[in-house]
Amino acid sequence: MTVLRVYLDTSILVKRYVKEENSSIADAYFRQAYRGETVICLSEINLGETAVVFDRYSRKMGIDARNRAKTMLSELGVLERSSSVEIYPVSSQIIRQAIKVVLEQHIYIVDAIQLETCIEAGSVVFCSADKELNATARKLGLETAF
Repeated sequence: MTVLRVYLDTSILVKRYVKEENSSIADAYFRQAYRGETVICLSEINLGETAVVFDRYSRKMGIDARNRAKTMLSELGVLERSSSVEIYPVSSQIIRQAIKVVLEQHIYIVDAIQLETCIEAGSVVFCSADKELNATARKLGLETAF
């Protein structure tokens, strides 16, 4: 059986823990991961960025940011132990490659780090809710979910 490798950027990862438009897509990838059909690839930077988003949502929507972060880390830990989640460190090599992407594509460094991590992870699909980031991903030769 072929296992799909998909990179979830922060915008999609957040949708797993805060119900909003396109949350069903995040949920579907997680269901596939639980069944062993998909490996979800992430960068460590995603974890930090989700904390920022949860904090912003706690002030804006009244959610419990700490609880959402704890739930996310717990679920990712379970899936990581079953080899259905891979979390990649932000290495100096990825930073160097990301800087090139920033200067060539004129995007935010964290977005470039996510794209480069997707490439390093050998992910088949880059999944983001950001239309411009998806367009950049396609320019880099990545398949996108949107």
